Amino acid sequence: MKKSICRVVVLTVLMLAAVFAPFSAKFAVAEEESAHPIDVEYERRIDADPSTSGMIDASVWAAKEWDKLLNKNYQELMKNLSEGEQSKLRASQRKWIEYRDLEFAFNAEYWSKFQGTLYRVIPYDHQAEFVKTRALELGGYLENLEER
Repeated sequence: MKKSICRVVVLTVLMLAAVFAPFSAKFAVAEEESAHPIDVEYERRIDADPSTSGMIDASVWAAKEWDKLLNKNYQELMKNLSEGEQSKLRASQRKWIEYRDLEFAFNAEYWSKFQGTLYRVIPYDHQAEFVKTRALELGGYLENLEER
């Protein structure tokens, strides 16, 4: 009796897996297609060299690329804003840079107290993600300008 119940459960799981496999594959493809090119290249670099040094190099590369995009988005946004909006964005960006620098300093010091090579990677990854967030935020403002 127990064997037949186990067989039914196993067959049910296999059937459900077969039914939902195409959906999960489509989801994975859609997720890959929607990934930003910087994220795709970052992942490729990690896959190519998953060592601590390789991960740090990939994170440093990504942070620089996100910073380039941030500056591009900022400049483009400034071209399309009124003087009052430009003034506020300029002030906001200056405060963000101040916050960024303090955050990076704290984050690096905080993680330096931990033992293990993985903890060496965290501050670099944090920097890339931090700058990415601002770059995409400014990009979002740009995208919404068309709706004004």
